Amino acid sequence: MNSLNSAVWNLAFFIPLVPACLAAYAFFGFLLSFFPLKAITFLFDDIEPFKAVPAIIGCFGFLVVCFTPLGRDFGMVQNIPESKTYPVPFIGFSEMWESLASEFKSLAYYLLLYSFLLFPITFPILVVTVVATVLLFPYLALVDAAYYVVMAVAKAVDKRQYRTNTKRLVCPECGRASGRPFYDVGTSAIEGLRPSKNGIFSVEMETASFPCFGSKGGRKGLVQSCPLCSSVLETAEGKPFVLSVAGAPSSGKTSFVHSVTGRLVSTSGNGKADKAGLYHAWEGAELAAYRAGTCDPTPASFQKPHVVKLESGRLTTCRLLYMYDIGGAFFTGQIETDMQPQYAFSDALAFVLDPTCDRPADAALDAYRVFVGRYRQFNRMDASMRIDVPLAIVVTHADVPGPLSWLSGSELRDRMADIGYFNLVNSAERDFRRVSFFSCDARKECKETGDAVKRLCEDAGEDIGQFFS
Repeated sequence: MNSLNSAVWNLAFFIPLVPACLAAYAFFGFLLSFFPLKAITFLFDDIEPFKAVPAIIGCFGFLVVCFTPLGRDFGMVQNIPESKTYPVPFIGFSEMWESLASEFKSLAYYLLLYSFLLFPITFPILVVTVVATVLLFPYLALVDAAYYVVMAVAKAVDKRQYRTNTKRLVCPECGRASGRPFYDVGTSAIEGLRPSKNGIFSVEMETASFPCFGSKGGRKGLVQSCPLCSSVLETAEGKPFVLSVAGAPSSGKTSFVHSVTGRLVSTSGNGKADKAGLYHAWEGAELAAYRAGTCDPTPASFQKPHVVKLESGRLTTCRLLYMYDIGGAFFTGQIETDMQPQYAFSDALAFVLDPTCDRPADAALDAYRVFVGRYRQFNRMDASMRIDVPLAIVVTHADVPGPLSWLSGSELRDRMADIGYFNLVNSAERDFRRVSFFSCDARKECKETGDAVKRLCEDAGEDIGQFFS
């Protein structure tokens, strides 16, 4: 921004000079039509030099006075207005015109005084200075207009790019969603670093210049933090896909989450990720315990989401899979404080049921009603409104022989409706616009759990689905 301000300042002495020189040429031609200068037209056949030479003297003299030490004798300070705050703002017509006009005013004042002593030289310079001062205002107005047009275009491009590659910030630590993160720029933290009056492509701080344009640029590499909990983030403006998992106690929710996580990491995102890893260290310990055959039930309290980070050279930013594994006690109706903020920004929902438990159809239906009721309550949705977020009903323990084992799609849906899950199926299809059905053995990192999440990604229109198989 300092360079831009310097360019605007220096060009202010050159751009108006061109029309000022033409105006001076016309002005001196006009003077030749009056007595006694009119006599020149009778004495000389060619009067062009008498119009051109003063204009040239005025133009050249104006530059000499403005850009040489001689200008100090004429009150020229040549100081660009200093920015008083950081980031350095653009100084255009709103602030720069007053300083430039003051420079030109001082020059015109001293030239007027010296005109009586060196009239043939100083008067043409005075004429050029006066005209240039008048033309200074439209020049700075056009500069400001051009800057704000570029700024508006940059903001629109950046917004589109951000929505395409990021969509929102979901904090892996507090699990809440917000706009853009805070960006650490030296000694300051700037909220939502983006093109603005403080910088189009970068903002200049006291220590350095920091990129503020687009996920494709260097902005995503800056240190970021959550605006809500101030936790330092390593998301690099990654695009989040948020999946909330619901179901009755001991229905297999935690196993489902670990199955998806484990397969996603072990297959490197269906072979399409350059790097696939767990965001939190504690997830590694839980995944190891799951692979060892132990899987502790989720405590009946809010906890951090499970986050898998997928990086690919084909994508501008990484992809982040957030899976919220909510304790089953929340879906029994016994806990009233089910304040799960991810209900407001979930991209997809998975409802898990265990067909091998006692009275499975009743347990699943009761948990589903509590889940949907609270989802609607949290999002202030009337019961008559259908939910746009896609839902997957996932039947676990498919390895145990039974009528629902290893079925999926419409075949599983019809079988569930026939053997006692009709109310659950009917309610789900009445509440949601898009419902899919899957069965899996969640105690293993099986393909079917990935298929369920892949279908949810596709139904939600997100490209993260390519990493699942």
